[in-house]
Amino acid sequence: MKLTKFEQSGFILETESGFRLAFDIGNKTPTEKLEGIKVDAILVSHIHGDHFHMENIKKLSPQIVYLNKECIEVEGEDDSALKIVQIESDNDIFLSTNFTVKTFNVDHGPNISAPIAENFGFLFNVDGKTIYFAGDMFYASGIGITDLEVDYLLLPVGGFYTFGPNEAFDFAKKFRKIGKIITMHYDKNPETRDQFLALAKDVFEVI
Repeated sequence: MKLTKFEQSGFILETESGFRLAFDIGNKTPTEKLEGIKVDAILVSHIHGDHFHMENIKKLSPQIVYLNKECIEVEGEDDSALKIVQIESDNDIFLSTNFTVKTFNVDHGPNISAPIAENFGFLFNVDGKTIYFAGDMFYASGIGITDLEVDYLLLPVGGFYTFGPNEAFDFAKKFRKIGKIITMHYDKNPETRDQFLALAKDVFEVI
């Protein structure tokens, strides 16, 4: 398994068999940075542009795109060549051999400019590894985590729209076990990552 981070909260996850899933590679990633990169599928957590960007989706040439209802309504008939599958909260999606994802709603908090109906986190099981993607989580929410052991926790730390460093640290401590933490959603406030690292240095491995 290989996990590659892009700007904000974007990632590409590649399985041992070569299946590639991109998720939340939004408008903070320059489209030209994706030149020559192809994926099998794309998954989007919610409608905000830093997570959902049609130009980048098209550039990655996926065979299938998983979107919630709001994203589909915005995308409309823009590109009928894309195979789009609607997802909802509490879906269990089979992506490929030894690769599944569970969707769940997380709370984006009070600072977004307009309410959104769906804002997902993801729990991936891939090649025997478990990866928790917290998405744009502002308040602790989603599935129960006190008994959850994960190999990777993908955790926002930038504040205002998501957890800040202290809230992210408190959330991480609720898991039963975490292998490694990858911080995200701090591009606008990079100092928040440093603040989280200071909190976590004796408790978690952060990469």
